[in-house]
Amino acid sequence: RIINIFIFTFLLFGMAGVMGRQNFQIEGFFFYVMTGTFGGVIVHFMMAKIIGPVFTGRCWCSWGCWTISVLDLLPFKKSGGWNTGLKSLKFFHFILSLILVAVLILVFNYTIHNPNQDPNQPGTMAALYWFLLGNALYFTAGITTAFIFKDNRAFCKYLCPVSLFLKLSNTVSLLRIKGDKNLCTNCGKCTDVCLFNIDIPRYIHEDTRVKCSECVMCMKCVAACPQNALSASVGFDIVRKDYLKKTYDRYKK
Repeated sequence: RIINIFIFTFLLFGMAGVMGRQNFQIEGFFFYVMTGTFGGVIVHFMMAKIIGPVFTGRCWCSWGCWTISVLDLLPFKKSGGWNTGLKSLKFFHFILSLILVAVLILVFNYTIHNPNQDPNQPGTMAALYWFLLGNALYFTAGITTAFIFKDNRAFCKYLCPVSLFLKLSNTVSLLRIKGDKNLCTNCGKCTDVCLFNIDIPRYIHEDTRVKCSECVMCMKCVAACPQNALSASVGFDIVRKDYLKKTYDRYKK
């Protein structure tokens, strides 16, 4: 997974973003959508963050995100849980980014790209500046929140606006973690290593797949299970409620 995420960082962040001078942050996506422009940014968001998660879940968040390639290097590998009062911050971030782009386009007639530009040519310097500045802010916010909450994934949980696309698509994802109720001993090791503190044994106890919109398919739970009770599976179900607190102790025998 770590090797894969650095390959994606090199290809998407380094080559497509920096060398290709395109803004692959959410603001770049909004610029393209609002100006009716088709390009690599649209393809990236549709494949990795909107349509793709219907089939592969939130794999992007663990296997492709260049922000996580940096945050995973921080020392806070194990999270103490969720601060549910902060979960709405990502909605404000999403709306703020959308309003910013809308005002720039509709009021100031500003855009970061040329809609009539040859798609075989690199993007504009304006798009590159937006991309670099946006990522600098994301990295700063991610590192800061990681140290505040002692959690490498604090930015993903509370501030990342892109996760809203992924959470929505992930509600009907075909790919999910599945547990074998006959093998599970409710030891809780899967939840201990889960990047998002998902109460995995509770789903197993209810005899369902891990129907959680926060699951990023990192597969750490599968590797950690001493009974080999967990595996990736393909099926169809709908997320109705996320079990995120460490409440698996109640199911211990």
